[in-house]
Amino acid sequence: MKQLPPSFPARTLSTIIIWMVIVAACWTKSEPAFLLMIAFPSLGVLWEYFALLKAGGIAHHRGMGMGAACLLLCLNFWLLRRPAMAMPLVQGGGEIFAVDAALLAFFILALFLREFGRNNPGKPTAEAIAFSFFGVVYIPWLFLFVAKLLYLTPRDAQGCTTGQYLVVFVVAVTKFTDVGAFLCGSLFGKTPCFPNISPQKTWEGIGGALLLAVLTGFGIFRMLGSHLPPFPLWMICSLSLLIGVAGIGGDLAESLLKRSLRTKDSGQALPGIGGGLDLIDSLLFTLPLFYFLLQFLLPTDGNMVCLP
Repeated sequence: MKQLPPSFPARTLSTIIIWMVIVAACWTKSEPAFLLMIAFPSLGVLWEYFALLKAGGIAHHRGMGMGAACLLLCLNFWLLRRPAMAMPLVQGGGEIFAVDAALLAFFILALFLREFGRNNPGKPTAEAIAFSFFGVVYIPWLFLFVAKLLYLTPRDAQGCTTGQYLVVFVVAVTKFTDVGAFLCGSLFGKTPCFPNISPQKTWEGIGGALLLAVLTGFGIFRMLGSHLPPFPLWMICSLSLLIGVAGIGGDLAESLLKRSLRTKDSGQALPGIGGGLDLIDSLLFTLPLFYFLLQFLLPTDGNMVCLP
């Protein structure tokens, strides 16, 4: 058995602090707290992304990208409070996606208009349009599925949101997948799985990650009980396994992005973890996957959650 890396204590402390913030927001059921919990990571990570592009010498439009992200964030939190916008697709909802599509369409038009003024169009023109648009879709739009999950289920008798329990489930399974990969890979890892993308990723780490994902999903359903849909055990385990696989894919996707830009971490904001993108990379894949899986699994009669 190998020894844990020196970054383990700092990584553990950062993880504990992050979970304290998540639990506090869910415990208080504070919608302003949820807004801040989504706004700071999505906008902060998008800023990191543009910093990576700058360091890599890739043309981009940071100001326009940050502006589009702020509009996405504000519109989602303003409109998702309306049941018609937030309800599941199987119940005739989903109008929020039309709003997202319209904003993104105007954003890419604005990027082209911005490039019309370039004196010498060339490779930087294509880079500025493609990478600016990709950054807004990849980070704030995907991360905003937290808000879509938050408002997916009906409010309780006191008018408080109930979707935070879905958020806790998918975040817990995703991040404990990361923990399983880190611990098992550090202690037992011998067989590299994607050395061209991330040399430290091993099959042993992936196996431990998926095992811990399933155990975490089962544990969360046992703890939260009636706050979550009454899925059978096999479905809980299957959902957790799929989320675990998607989380690993999200982590590898960020590793691929960093390798293409020749950087190790997206930043140093979180001791032992790296930058914000290193923290939420796996969530960018698992949040939309879980949201769309629920569209097929939740009942269509409105009784989606058994509240106490």
